[in-house]
Amino acid sequence: MLGDELRRRWREQGIFQRLSTLIRSDRVVAVPKFTSRNELVSAGRLPSADGIDGRTLATLLLEPGEYTAPLSVYGGPPGGMPEKYHLSTEFCPEDDQRAMNEALQAIRAIYYRPFGWVPALRLEVPGAVANSLTRLSIALEGIARQFFSPAVVEPYPLFLADRMVKSLGSGVSVIEQTVAQHVADQGVDVELTMLCLQNYRTEGGRGGV
Repeated sequence: MLGDELRRRWREQGIFQRLSTLIRSDRVVAVPKFTSRNELVSAGRLPSADGIDGRTLATLLLEPGEYTAPLSVYGGPPGGMPEKYHLSTEFCPEDDQRAMNEALQAIRAIYYRPFGWVPALRLEVPGAVANSLTRLSIALEGIARQFFSPAVVEPYPLFLADRMVKSLGSGVSVIEQTVAQHVADQGVDVELTMLCLQNYRTEGGRGGV
């Protein structure tokens, strides 16, 4: 079963220990592709901006080269309760969970706009980076160097990953054609077989052409 396999990997591959090391590292900067969080508003430093996400708001506010003060990600709103990481003690002892929560609550979000042609980025950094101006400046400089051309509007590794994902469509089409050809050769009723292999919606908005 899938659950048994996941539990086996959790134990044998030390998933918790790897995650704990990752979120405490001073060499990690996360750039989430999307998040519904908006620390600029939830931190209580700005008036309500309903319908405007954090990156858009930061893009409007920040000048090129500027960044926001580190903002709590999992610490909860001012006066509220922090978010808690929780697993059954069967998989994670209470001491480990306490250490994980301390590390999570130290994570900070920073909105950074390196250049005028780039929308603001939302970066998540561990406490070791957020609490050190030297490490933070090194991290921001490393991010800025990823934008070597106005054609690149996100850190270069994300740009490459996005390009790769978008190119998968042509490869999938070839695989679909190969499978359809094989099934058609083996099937008795070719017309019915091909009908079952089709998508249940019109592709491309042109009648499937």
